[in-house]
Amino acid sequence: MRVTRPLDSVFTMSEWNYTQCAKPFASVDDARQYLHAKDFAGWILQREEGFSAVCPAYPEGYYPDATVIEEVNNSRDEMGTEKNRESSLQCC
Repeated sequence: MRVTRPLDSVFTMSEWNYTQCAKPFASVDDARQYLHAKDFAGWILQREEGFSAVCPAYPEGYYPDATVIEEVNNSRDEMGTEKNRESSLQCC
């Protein structure tokens, strides 16, 4: 007899994947604290109702009511912010 297990016991999914790359918040500070606490990179968007933290794969314009408020990098530099900052410092 073959034993099967639920997929969640076999695969470990990141919270971004599980929440489909977006999570709602009441404030920018709450969104920023969440991203930093989880060491996630992404953007904080202002929405018609509240704010959303979205992952780096967020396609611009996916939420027509959204305005990017802030870009948040993580320790893995997934947003490329550190590379861009370093090259701009070396340029002049």
